[in-house]
Amino acid sequence: MTIPTLFDVQTKSLISGIPYFQALDDDGLRSVAQEIIVRHYSTGQVIFLEGEPGRGLHLVVEGLGKIYHMSSEGREHILHLLGPGNFCNEVAAVDGGPNPANLAAIEDSTVWVVTKDSMDRLRQQYPQLNDVIINNLAQHSRHLVKRIYTVSFLSVTGRLAAFLLREGHDDTILDRHRWTQDEIAAHLGTVREMVVRSFRELEQAGFIAFDRHEIKILDKEGLKEIV
Repeated sequence: MTIPTLFDVQTKSLISGIPYFQALDDDGLRSVAQEIIVRHYSTGQVIFLEGEPGRGLHLVVEGLGKIYHMSSEGREHILHLLGPGNFCNEVAAVDGGPNPANLAAIEDSTVWVVTKDSMDRLRQQYPQLNDVIINNLAQHSRHLVKRIYTVSFLSVTGRLAAFLLREGHDDTILDRHRWTQDEIAAHLGTVREMVVRSFRELEQAGFIAFDRHEIKILDKEGLKEIV
């Protein structure tokens, strides 16, 4: 476990990329940097478990992690993949409650942690953080409501279309190494065979195309109509 001692350009950029800290000036961002704990994880290592006491906000600096639930039957449901600059567990960092899900490293990863005690100190030192936190948690609640609708009312093909629109980068491309078909199935709450079938439907409709490393979105409007 180490604590960053340098407030360099990368540190400033990563911290200011977290919505909760975007309103802070350089002095405020430097205060956040002083609270950061750096942790390193190997591929496959569990970072935290659902239901355990929350350790605070986690920000991925290097590598890749997955946020997921595990059913009593051992079935995995992936909520999000977290790459560099992505963060999670902000609710536990604010309310002090248990971890709402599991986090594991898919690749060797470096993660920054801001504990609840650190968040409390920062909120006292910078009261403007409280309004920012309320607004961001409200947006998070809206996202959850939309996700419940997606899972409850859309077909697997509709869920897949929504997933492609949300996760594609550069507007038109999804990295096939970042999301395997098994991981997509776990994220959508279905099985791999259904994902393969839905991909085939979208490809035959001319909405997407595959190459070795990427899924290219050819018709965003067509995907939106399915959703």
